[in-house]
Parts: sequence; C-alpha cells; structure tokens
Amino acid sequence: MGKVDWNPMENPAPAPVQGPRSLQLFAQMLTADPPEPEAFERIIGGLESERRLEHAWLIMRQARLDPARWGAAQARMKAVLERSRGRRMSQWQADPDRVTLRLRLALNGPACAQPSALLSLLAGALTTAGLPVALGLEKSPRPAIRLGHPLPALVEGRSEWADAVLLEAAPVPLAELPALINGHAPPGLVVLQCLQVPNYASPVAELCRAAHWRWACPPHELDAARERMGAFLASDRFELEKTGKIEGQKGVKRVDIRPLLEDCRWEGADLLFRTRCAPGEAANPRKLLAAILGVEIQGLVRTALELGEDPRLLEAGKFQPKLHNMFEDAVLLGAEGNIRIVEEDDDEPLRLG
Repeated sequence: MGKVDWNPMENPAPAPVQGPRSLQLFAQMLTADPPEPEAFERIIGGLESERRLEHAWLIMRQARLDPARWGAAQARMKAVLERSRGRRMSQWQADPDRVTLRLRLALNGPACAQPSALLSLLAGALTTAGLPVALGLEKSPRPAIRLGHPLPALVEGRSEWADAVLLEAAPVPLAELPALINGHAPPGLVVLQCLQVPNYASPVAELCRAAHWRWACPPHELDAARERMGAFLASDRFELEKTGKIEGQKGVKRVDIRPLLEDCRWEGADLLFRTRCAPGEAANPRKLLAAILGVEIQGLVRTALELGEDPRLLEAGKFQPKLHNMFEDAVLLGAEGNIRIVEEDDDEPLRLG
C-alpha cells in the first residue's frame, strides 16, 4: 500500500475516526493508494470477524473517494456488506453478545441548541469513550441509538432518556460508565446514570408518559403572569388559533389547550407544570405558556420525563428469543451447560428398559 501526497482540494480528509484500532487503520488506508485485491480481502475479513464491516463502509462513504481509483474496492465492499447485513438481520434477535443500555442524561447549553444533532453528539461520545455501538438494521445503517420524548429546541433537560445498543458488553462496570462517557462528551451533554435493559424491552420513547417543567418568571412579569395563569386554571376551555387543515383545506382552526397543562402550581417565582407525552401530542410547552401568559418564554427547563411500566417486561415470555435446541440454549446463555457429546458405537445393540 503506497503512500501518496494528499491534496485537500482533490481529496478531502475524512473526519478523524475514534474507536477500534481496526477502524482507525481502515480510515488511514483510504488516504493512500487502494490495496491489492488479496490484501483488501484480508482487511474485509478482519473487519467482518470483528463485526465492524458496516462501520467501515460508513467511513468509506464519507471519505469521498475517487471512483476511478476506488470503484472496484467499493463494489467489493458493498457486495460483502449485503451478505453480512443479511446474516446480521437473521441473528439480531438471538445475538447473545448484544447489550441494550438505557441512559439518563442532562442536557444544557450547546447540547440542546439543535435537537436534531443530539443523536450524533451522543453517538460520538459513546464511540470515543470506546463503547462498541451497534448499527441499526436500516439499509443505510445508523448508530442504534433512540432518544426519549423530543426536547424542544433551546430547552434544557435535567433528566432525559436514551437507549443505546452495543455489540457487546461495555469494558467497565455499569456504575463506572457515566464517568467514562462524560470524559469524552461534548459541552452540555452529561450522562447521569446507565442501566442495562433486556434487548426486547420497549424503546424508551414509547414509555414516556409525562414531562415535568419549570419556568422561572421574570420579577417584573410575576404579578401579571400569576393573574393570567389563575384565569387559565379557572377556565373550562382555553382556545388557541392554529393553522391546519379543515376538511382538506388549509385554514385557521381553534384548539382547546386547557387539557394540555396539568398540575400547574407556583413555587415562589417559578411555575411548575406537567404535560402528557402521548402519541400524536407534540404541543410545544413554550408556545403554550406564551399563549396563556402573553409574554415571550425564556428559561424553560424540562426537569424530568416520567416513564410508564414496560408491557414487554411484564410479559417477558412473549418477547424473549425462542431457543430451538439445547445447543443453542447453552450458547445464548453464555454457559457451557451440562451438555456432553458422547461418541457411540453404531454396532452396539440398543437396549430398552
């Protein structure tokens, strides 16, 4: 594998790769001449044995390689990738090494400025901390990380949730994981707690039942805000105009937002309230408060996400991977078991009783 001069105008350098040494070496290889076919086959075989083939493919796609030089290698990589992905899909549910972590997070400042970037920030923190983050089963796989109920832009979260799937167990005990991840996390992202849940557990977003909020009212707005909130709580309906479709036509409709805010109360100058997290309900609490109080809402914080019981865990027998035989049982349970293979002489007569 020869060394070539790199011209940033012709071949932009790929982003620095963190994680396993094999992926770092693969990224470095992409900055040089394509390896010989036999050498490339060995590289692919090593990545596949480490279950890093799809991770390497993502690195290869992001490198913007010259098709004239790398076309054959990319085609070969893609062919092996399709085969590997099919095998991974068939083994995903019964993979004995796969681990699902449930992370409790605190988000502030830069980490909550762009909610759409949060997944990438979290994936980067886990990867740079050395955790073997798995890829999902999409045709263009992404890190197997799912966030809890969406957090509005520019709103801080004190106790958020996310699920992350690992290819294998973390290199340190669960209690030490938060410190490990936080040492590599970007500003504003803090891991508070790490739990391990069964792989068949419901995604945490499906378990979110309610969100708890706190808003610090500016002193000069406090009297008016208390009065308007009191009128809201005393009303049976509080309608808000909203643009939407009415009988298939775009128009302005009136929506009753009174049921959307629950358990409203004041603690000094802080307003505390609760909103439901239900499918189809995506009301922005900052906009709701602004409509009720008639002021611009700054400094809103989500203090907690309330999780309900997981129906899959309550009926674990329905969702646990089904074992086909005793040998698979021993492998999936990660134990040698009491299975002993005995070689018998076929000529020995069979005795019954």
